[in-house]
Amino acid sequence: MITDKRNYVYWLKFRKDTGPLLRRFLIATSGLFFVAACLHLTPLFTKSGEIDFIFFVVDLGISILFIIEYLLKNKIPLVIRILTLITTAIFISVLSFLRSGLLGTGEISLAFIIISFFVFLPPIPSLLSALFISIVPAIFGICVYQSIIIFPDELGIRNQSPREWYFKSVSLIIFSILSGFLIQRLRAKLIKNIVYLKESRSKILKSKQYIDKLAFYDSLTQLPNRYLFEESINNRIFSGQKEAFVLLINIKGIKVINALHGISFGDQILTLIGSILKQYTSERPNTLVASLGGDEFILWIENSSRTRIEEAIVKFDLNNNQSLTPDRLGHRLQYRVSGIHFPSEADNLDEVIRKLSIAMNVAREKSMNHLVWFQPEMEKKIEREQRLKNQLEKAIEFNHFKIAYQEKVDISNQSVVGLEALARWTVPELGDISPDEFIPIITKSDLIVPFGKKIFEKVVSQIPSLRKNYGNEIKVSINISPIFFLFPNFTDYIITYLNQNSINPKNLIFEITEDIFIDEIETIQSIVSNLRSNGISVSLDDFGKGYSSLHYMQKIQFDELKIDKSFLDDIATSDRNFLLLESICHLADSLGLKTIAEGIEREEQIQSLKKTSCHIVQGYFYSKPKILFE
Repeated sequence: MITDKRNYVYWLKFRKDTGPLLRRFLIATSGLFFVAACLHLTPLFTKSGEIDFIFFVVDLGISILFIIEYLLKNKIPLVIRILTLITTAIFISVLSFLRSGLLGTGEISLAFIIISFFVFLPPIPSLLSALFISIVPAIFGICVYQSIIIFPDELGIRNQSPREWYFKSVSLIIFSILSGFLIQRLRAKLIKNIVYLKESRSKILKSKQYIDKLAFYDSLTQLPNRYLFEESINNRIFSGQKEAFVLLINIKGIKVINALHGISFGDQILTLIGSILKQYTSERPNTLVASLGGDEFILWIENSSRTRIEEAIVKFDLNNNQSLTPDRLGHRLQYRVSGIHFPSEADNLDEVIRKLSIAMNVAREKSMNHLVWFQPEMEKKIEREQRLKNQLEKAIEFNHFKIAYQEKVDISNQSVVGLEALARWTVPELGDISPDEFIPIITKSDLIVPFGKKIFEKVVSQIPSLRKNYGNEIKVSINISPIFFLFPNFTDYIITYLNQNSINPKNLIFEITEDIFIDEIETIQSIVSNLRSNGISVSLDDFGKGYSSLHYMQKIQFDELKIDKSFLDDIATSDRNFLLLESICHLADSLGLKTIAEGIEREEQIQSLKKTSCHIVQGYFYSKPKILFE
C-alpha cells in the first residue's frame, strides 16, 4: 500500500516536472497522425486507387484523441479521461479489425495507445486500461468462433482463426505488462533523480541564501553590511542620485555594558539599536542604514540639509526606547555622530568612511556627544600625527630627545632646591614639537614605555653633571606616565638601572598624576611604598586638576604635593582662591607633605604664597625650562 502511494506520488511529480515536454509530445503525435490520415486521401487528388476511409478514420481518430488530451489535460476528471481513451481505443480497434484484422496500422495504433496509457495515466489506472484494451482481440476470437464475425477471403485465413485472435490478445497482455513494467521502472528512477536534483537544488539555493546573508548582512544586527551598503549606494548613484549626507554613529559604553552584564547582553543592546535604526530608516525611503561591525553604524541620507540633520540628531534619543532605559542599563546610552557631504567632500565609500572616522576621532578627543562634521583641517591634523608618529618611532629608537630642566625655587631664600626634567623634541623639517602634541601621540601609539625608559635613562646619565652644577643634594623630578608606572617589574627596573650607574636614589623624585588611580589603588600603594623604601621620593602632580580624592592621600604616603596652576592663577585677586590654596597647604602640612606651586608667573602670586606654608615654587617667574647639556 505504501509502495503504491509512493508510486502515485512519483507519478504526480513526474507529470508535473515533465508536463511541458509531454504536452509538446502530444502536439507532435497528433500532427503526425493527422498527416497519416491525409495521406489516405491522396487517391482523391491523383485519380488512381480507392480512398481507404476506415484507415483514414483510424488515423484521424488517434490525431483527435491526442489533441483532445492536450486541450483537456488537468481540466476534466481522471475517470472521464480514462473512459474516453478506452472508448476511443476500442472504436479505433474495431474499425481496424473490420478493415484488416488488426494488421498493419491498426495493430501499431493499438500498441501505441497502450504505451500512451502508461505515459499519461497513473500507474494502476494505466495498467488496468491496457489490460482491458488487450482483451479486445480475445472478444473478436469468440465472435469469429461463433461465426458472428466473418472476414472477407482477401484478408487471409489467419483472421478466420479464433486461436490467432487469442494469440494476439495474449501478446498484447504480455506487451502491456512488460512495457508498463519497464516504463514505470524507468519513470520511477527518472522521478527519483528529478526529486533528488530538485532537493539538491533547494539545498544549494538555501546554502546560497545563507552565504549571501553572511556576505551581505551583519550577523548580529541583521542590517546590511558595508559591502551591501556600498552596492546600494552605487545603485542610487547610477539611478540619478547626485548628492547625500553620510553619518557615522558610534555607540559609547558598550565595553562597560559587556563588563557589567556580559557580552551576550551587550550583543542584545546592539541588536536592539540595529532594530531601532532599521525602523527609523524604513519610515524614510531616502535613508539607508548599515552596520560597520561592532558598535558603529552608517547612514546615507538624501534630500536633506545640515540643519535638518543636526535637528534630527538632537531629537533622536536611544534612551527613549523602553529596552534601553538608563534604569535597565545602569547609565545613559550615549553616542557620537560624525557627518560628511557626498560627493563634494568624498566621492567613494572608502574615502567617506575614512574621513568620517577622522571626524569621529575629533568627537572622541573632545568628548562631544553632538554631530561633528568633517573638515579638511582634521585630515591635515591626522596626517601630521601620522608623520610625527613615524618620526617618533625613530626618535625613540635613536634617542633623539633632549632634556630641559626647570628650576624649583625656595622663595624664602631664593635658592634652587630642585629641577624638573622635561622632554624636548625637534624635527629638522618641522622644528620644535610641543610636548602637548607629541606626548598624546606617543601614548596612543603604545610607545610610552620605551619613551619613558629613554627619558629616564637620559636624565640618570645627566645627574652627575647636575650635582656638579647645583650641589650633591639636588633632587631631579621625572614625570612618569601611568602606563609606564604600572608596567610589570617597574620598580626592579628602576633600582637595577640606578645601581648599575651608581646613582643615589635620593636624587630622584617621580611625579605621578591623579589619572593613575583609575586602576587598583592597592597596586599603586605597593609600588609607591617600594620606591620610597629604596630612597626614591614620589610626588602627586597636578593636584586638583583631575578627580582629586583625599582617599588617595589617606591610603598612599607621598613626599610632595604639586598644586596645579589652575589653583594659583587668581590667588592674588580672589580671596576665595587664596583660602582654598591655604586650606590645601594646611592639609599637606598635616600629612607631612611638601607643597610645590606650579606655573608661577607674577610677583603678586609670590607675595600671596609667602602668606602660606608653600614656599617652593616653579614657573616662568624664576626660570623657563632650559636644555643644559647637548
